Amino acid sequence: MTNRPLKVAVVGASISDSKDGRERFSVRAHIPALKSLSERYEVVAACTTRMETASATAKRFQLPHAYDNVERMLKELPELDIVCVCVRPSVHHQVVMAALRAGKHVYCEHPLGTTTAQAQEIHDLARSKRLRSAVGHQMHYEPAVLQMTEMVRDGYIGKPLAFNITYLASSYIAPRPSHRHWLFNSGMGGHPAYRTGHNLERLTSVLGMDVTEVCADMGIQVPERPNLDGGAPLRTTQVDNVNLLMRLGESVMGTLQLCLTAWFGLGWGFQVYGTEGMLMLGVQDQGKKDTVEGDPDSGNLKLYGARVDIDRLMANPTAPELLMRQFREIPAGQKHYYVTGIEHGRATFPVAQTWHAFAQAIQSGAEFSPGFRDQLKMHYVWDATERSMQERRWVKVDYSGLREG
Repeated sequence: MTNRPLKVAVVGASISDSKDGRERFSVRAHIPALKSLSERYEVVAACTTRMETASATAKRFQLPHAYDNVERMLKELPELDIVCVCVRPSVHHQVVMAALRAGKHVYCEHPLGTTTAQAQEIHDLARSKRLRSAVGHQMHYEPAVLQMTEMVRDGYIGKPLAFNITYLASSYIAPRPSHRHWLFNSGMGGHPAYRTGHNLERLTSVLGMDVTEVCADMGIQVPERPNLDGGAPLRTTQVDNVNLLMRLGESVMGTLQLCLTAWFGLGWGFQVYGTEGMLMLGVQDQGKKDTVEGDPDSGNLKLYGARVDIDRLMANPTAPELLMRQFREIPAGQKHYYVTGIEHGRATFPVAQTWHAFAQAIQSGAEFSPGFRDQLKMHYVWDATERSMQERRWVKVDYSGLREG
């Protein structure tokens, strides 16, 4: 394939000017990331539901085209290589299917759709057309995560035994602007557990294993929060707390807790334990909180770990309590930093890392991960969580819908 910059259109690229200072993800992360990779990408169009907002985005980022209709954009810009889909999940299926039918590679934020059937249809069409796909689990390409994955695969912790993964944030309890109301509507997001997606992707990709069985509990703890734009409070029908017991592969066991009602939450946390050691991801050195400038500094993700020295412990026996928290920081290798000139800690950084890797996959004809196949498997996990809730029992994950080849 040619090595020219790939032409990208971003769908869902309106500027919110939100009262809480946090811009929409396409505006604060995707477009700046793509613009920073000018040797690999050319952003040629912004598309929203209104020409007024599309034109405002095109003007801010000096893009040549603005559209208020995806189908018309695809017809008038046949030279497009990739469509970036950064709209609400309830519209993912419609936009992604249109882009695939037009023969375009697609980078879609998660989930693929509001139902597993929609995700299956998207996956099958992309596969039949041999188009490359990416799903917006950007933290997959954080250097610390790449380092952790490499070390687990190289045997640093020995045979994986157990894990614990958490995300504690105030997203569903803090006052929010009205344009974020879709977050609290179950019909907009689909699967009740869809907000576990980033954690599930990190867990399965680091360990290189699928979730095989799950026992789930989830519910609504905070039914409403104040509306920053005034008017009635923003009410919710979407769960805000999810707790999963899971087995991966044949024997690895652990927990995943998602709490979006945690004032001053700790954010991400992920630990894996094996027969020879442990590795842990955590957010440290959080940035300034007095301003966000559209893209909040959420702090740097860092890796910590420790390996056991059995001979030393046999020669100098140590009580288990004294071994606790004897881990050290493990810097990520320089090879895991794909991009430069972007502040680490901002959302733009891992997004740019992901776009960099996606370009390499397209140019080389290689498969990309996380892609639509990975995300379809996640939909199967969510199906299992729903059955578990309904039947109040452990449920095996059914992957029979995957089509190989």
